[in-house]
Amino acid sequence: MSLDPVFMPVRELAEHVRDGRLSPVALAETFLDRLEKIGPRYNAVVTVTRERAMAEARRAEGEIAAGRYRGPLHGIPYGAKDLLATGGGIATTWGAAPFREQRFAEDATVIRRLEAAGAVLCAKLAMIELAGGMGYRQPLASFTGPCLTPWNREAWSGGWSPSPSGRRRGAPFSRPAAIAAWRVCGRPMGG
Repeated sequence: MSLDPVFMPVRELAEHVRDGRLSPVALAETFLDRLEKIGPRYNAVVTVTRERAMAEARRAEGEIAAGRYRGPLHGIPYGAKDLLATGGGIATTWGAAPFREQRFAEDATVIRRLEAAGAVLCAKLAMIELAGGMGYRQPLASFTGPCLTPWNREAWSGGWSPSPSGRRRGAPFSRPAAIAAWRVCGRPMGG
């Protein structure tokens, strides 16, 4: 791949994919390889979804080549927080050891909408056990271990988040993620 997509903004990736300068298959392979190589170093990944990702990337590449471009997420790899249900035999653990083998029959609505937009699911990303719903005060509240920041491997990248008022909350504040999902998919995320 002549372009280095790893730190490229999604908007630029989308332009390169749309214009045929980046292959969705090559893009998926790049990110899958990176997830498998360095994801474990940072406890960032629960499950790499290589088989699904490659099938979605091949489908995206074929559609784009045939002139059926779906929009700016078409062929773009992403990772979903392991809180979101995924079908197809992919585990949804909620970050908790008792749910390591949990499987759902179908994808969560946001996963289905991202797939409909042509996005390529490459991984289920690590999270604090049960999304911090039982409370936590230390980084080991996940069976994958604390998610570490690549800028300082002594630092934990998860934890408490500020509320819109600036006050700190005991569990991660999920509203920005919900707003982002709404904006990405273009409509409220019900269902």
